[in-house]
Amino acid sequence: MISIFLGPDDFTKKEYIKSLAEKQGAVLEVFRDAENAPRADKLAERDLFAKKKILVLENLLSKYAADEKMAEKLAGCPNDIIFLEEKLDKRSSANKKILANKFVTTKEFALPHGKNLDKWIMEKVKFYQGKINPKAADLLARKLGRDEALETKFGGKVADVKEVYNLWQADNEVKKLLALSGGGEILENDIEELVVENGEVDVFKIINALADNKKNLALGLVQDFLDSGSGDEKAKIIQLNALISEQFRNILAVQDLLSRKVMDEEILSRTSWKSGRLYVMKKNAVKFSQVKAKELLAKLEHLDEELKTSATPPRVLLDLILAQM
Repeated sequence: MISIFLGPDDFTKKEYIKSLAEKQGAVLEVFRDAENAPRADKLAERDLFAKKKILVLENLLSKYAADEKMAEKLAGCPNDIIFLEEKLDKRSSANKKILANKFVTTKEFALPHGKNLDKWIMEKVKFYQGKINPKAADLLARKLGRDEALETKFGGKVADVKEVYNLWQADNEVKKLLALSGGGEILENDIEELVVENGEVDVFKIINALADNKKNLALGLVQDFLDSGSGDEKAKIIQLNALISEQFRNILAVQDLLSRKVMDEEILSRTSWKSGRLYVMKKNAVKFSQVKAKELLAKLEHLDEELKTSATPPRVLLDLILAQM
């Protein structure tokens, strides 16, 4: 079977694959490097007495898409072949052929949006045999950044959503809170005590360090962010890039509002920010010229594309962008 798992929810993808391997008693092999990934005909091989394999190829579909007979070569494969991709360019003729092939199935893994994150938290706590009430789940979801999602609208409808959290973080916070509760119920006070607002504090510190031209400090803060919680480095760097990009969009918005002499009360009304956040945004806005902020945002948008399409190690790409800042 050949499957393509799409979407940004890397956590559920890997949990699903792990469960699949356990149910089938299959050997799990993961490939992330284009240079070391096997040829299509090699993927289909299995030793006579060997166990069934589940072969996972992360961001490597383009390596095989050029082979028009790839799906046919793997059609009779005794192994399960799973391609992990966040997005797929459906305009590509090679991808169109793959998606139209009867031997290929696709499955979408979207992150829980809005109140669906609350539901996910409650189900995960129950899975770990813990307890949490709806108000506490709501607070944890907000701390994770449930309401900070970036929505792209087209024709008045939401066409795309970028969440600022990932489920590796959410799962890690749930586990920490369950440990704190000692088997009891997770309460709102526990969350206030243990959970920091998702990434925002760290990102503000990184922005400040860049504005003050303290590159070594910025790099150290980036490393602290990457070392926190669970999840693979690439997912965290994509998340960090989204958070920093959003802050530069906010900086540009504040710069525009201030240039038009819009009063603080009106800015707070338009943005739904708290006064403390506006104070920080105004402070950062004066540290960058509009030209510089636009230039940096363009570089971050380019980094996002490179992270999702390039074989270059994610940390190398991030360091290159930070060095230019």
